[in-house]
Amino acid sequence: MSFSRQRHLVVLLVVAAILIGTFVAAQTTFKVATVSPDGSAWMRDLRRSTGLIEAQTEGRVKFRIYPGGVMGDDRAVLRKMRARQLHGGILQTGALETVSSAVQLYNLPMYFRDFDEVTKVRKEMDHILIQDLADHGFEAFGFAGVGFANAMSSKAGTAIADARRLKVWAPKGDSGAVRLLDAFGIVPIPLSLVDVLAGLQTGLIDTVAAPPTAAIVLQWHTQLDYILDLPFMYIYSVFMLDARQFSRLSPEDQKLTRETFGSFLSRVEQRNYADHNQALNALERQGLTVLQPTDAEFAEWRAAAARAATAWVESEILLVEHVQQLEETVARYRESTAK
Repeated sequence: MSFSRQRHLVVLLVVAAILIGTFVAAQTTFKVATVSPDGSAWMRDLRRSTGLIEAQTEGRVKFRIYPGGVMGDDRAVLRKMRARQLHGGILQTGALETVSSAVQLYNLPMYFRDFDEVTKVRKEMDHILIQDLADHGFEAFGFAGVGFANAMSSKAGTAIADARRLKVWAPKGDSGAVRLLDAFGIVPIPLSLVDVLAGLQTGLIDTVAAPPTAAIVLQWHTQLDYILDLPFMYIYSVFMLDARQFSRLSPEDQKLTRETFGSFLSRVEQRNYADHNQALNALERQGLTVLQPTDAEFAEWRAAAARAATAWVESEILLVEHVQQLEETVARYRESTAK
């Protein structure tokens, strides 16, 4: 082979190596975990959304989804994200207490009256929570409301005194939940989300607080007999990716991903809200008895909820300025609807 041909071959090999390297670098795969069961409406919609992104980016952005808690509960997923073993997750906000002092703001107990009120407040305040997550290294696409959590138990009870005699579940590692229950004088039994069903089956716990839709999807309702007609807390999840991994995408692919997942979360939330009352009715049809607290019992629950909110601020789970802004936003909304 002549020298000129050798040189030409070397140039071709170098160019090919550069092109291949560029192509490989342009492909970014996100490993994303969730406790949502495979085959659920959440998962079907998520897979459609990730498939759309993969198709429209021509394979530059790919996703590997781990459903059903196979990567552990939300706190385990967060640890693996920090270790870069995972790049994203759909997490309940209670798992992010050590990450953000804003993200649990809407979890204040017995705070919101209905979904309309939550929606109005979130339009004004979601950006604060999202920015706080960004400041801590996460690209959040938004939140999906799951619904209002109700207390459900295998034993009857409507007063706080009744609850103090029950075996009440709290998410393992969630100090906010522990402080909240402490304000009610309740000593909880901590368990990971994936262990709750087994805990109910064995009698380790007999009481949970969860949105009706979640209780059905996770099959908890099969071990329960009573539901307290008292919306205890607004529950919502966040979909977020590691910001370092996300920054590898081109601006165009970032925009597409944000828009696609934003739409996904909006659809999920609308479906959850529509399913909420249907799930309550379904629980009744499946034999759960709805218990009504008296006015005096309700007032006692409200007073304890206010103490819990104060405890969250004092322990810096929430910042006082965020709570004040929330109070002002809610007050404006209630004033406008009272006219």
